Amino acid sequence: MVKRFPVLKEVLHLLFPMVLTMTLELSISVVDTIMLGHYSALHLAAVGLASSLWLPVGCFLIGVTFGITPLVTRHLHGRQPKLVNLYMSQAVGLSVGLGVLASLLVVFVLPHFAGMMATEEETRRVSVNYLYIFAPALPMLALMTSYKNLFEAAGRPGFPLFVASTGLILNILFNYVLIFGKFGFPAMGAEGAAVASLLSLYLAVSIFFVYDRFINKTPLFTRLVWRYTRKFSILLNVGAPAGFAFAFEVGLFSSMTWLISSFGDLALGGGQIVMSYTSFLFTPLMAMSAVTAIVVAKAMSKEGVEGVIKRVRVIVGLGLTYVTACFMVTQLFHNHIPYIYSSNEEVVALAAGILVVSAFYQFPDMLQAVFTGALRGFRDTRSSMIAFGVSLFGLSMPFGYWLSHYSSWSETLSVRGFYIGLGAGLCLLATILILRFRIVLKRYEGKRIGSPREVA
Repeated sequence: MVKRFPVLKEVLHLLFPMVLTMTLELSISVVDTIMLGHYSALHLAAVGLASSLWLPVGCFLIGVTFGITPLVTRHLHGRQPKLVNLYMSQAVGLSVGLGVLASLLVVFVLPHFAGMMATEEETRRVSVNYLYIFAPALPMLALMTSYKNLFEAAGRPGFPLFVASTGLILNILFNYVLIFGKFGFPAMGAEGAAVASLLSLYLAVSIFFVYDRFINKTPLFTRLVWRYTRKFSILLNVGAPAGFAFAFEVGLFSSMTWLISSFGDLALGGGQIVMSYTSFLFTPLMAMSAVTAIVVAKAMSKEGVEGVIKRVRVIVGLGLTYVTACFMVTQLFHNHIPYIYSSNEEVVALAAGILVVSAFYQFPDMLQAVFTGALRGFRDTRSSMIAFGVSLFGLSMPFGYWLSHYSSWSETLSVRGFYIGLGAGLCLLATILILRFRIVLKRYEGKRIGSPREVA
């Protein structure tokens, strides 16, 4: 079947390994949540609180590196591979510079917010210590994503899959030893999970560097151009809006965690379970978004608008199939899924009620992910940033807050009101992005994106 449909073959060649890679990367967070849920409900709440604070910062760093994808794809397929060194040099400069600033923010600012939002002294202490330990990992998070985007944009998704697999295995081992105190190590709980994540990220970047520099027969990043580590305007112009859009989306979930904290620390634990589970389901959609950006950039350089439309239709079809399966699984097993993460009955009940609601917004979430990627393939990231800001913070948050606190159904809905608001915002977001995509297509009708030398 795949041979008869070359577009489907092209998409699946990238999609399968990228889905596996991102799933394995996110599994690190899932492993943290599962292990901590069985270690202590308060430690689970502490990590949920700490993650809600650092994730928007980390996702901005990841989003900035998304600019690598259309730029590298464009020049590799435009037969200007030497420009890849310039873009990756910019990525190194951005990752280290912004990563250090992000680490300072996590160390000196975010602990104050953690102290204000936690209601239990133990939760407050553990969340602050988690932030202190994890902060130095942020530059490596950006660098690792840059390398991953480089290999995937070059059509070599296999090695990022290997790195993700290795990282997950190491993280499980580190977590087991450090969280529960095995082989003579003290039981560190959430602080041990932070150390495990820190070590895993540094090792992942080291593996990418050593392989591409010394083992890879056709290396991609062959030379660091020092002056471009400080001259990164092209990458920043494309990546910064994508970074803000990604941070806005994750920031909304984080904001919901902060708002949920008013319902108590056990509600925080339930919210962390939902975030972990829905993030796991969203991982293939993130891969679809990345694949869409790659195939759109490639199609525009070779076939034009018609090639773009063919590929987007295929990806949307795959996405609908996937989210329909997720919807059915979540609805059927929403009472059982939380037990994977925690044995606390109150936390499980809270999470189960939220999962019923979260299953519905996976459909608009798929559409926004695909069309965000499509626009990124056209290097149109500012419109996505604006759409995310308007939809998520202009509708989702105020509407969800009203439902949970002031509507006539507030007592019945409670925490679930925030997630109904999230679904409404995602529907608006998907609509805006689809309309914007149609406008961009009309602009490029009859044209192809060339590959001018625009870095220097």
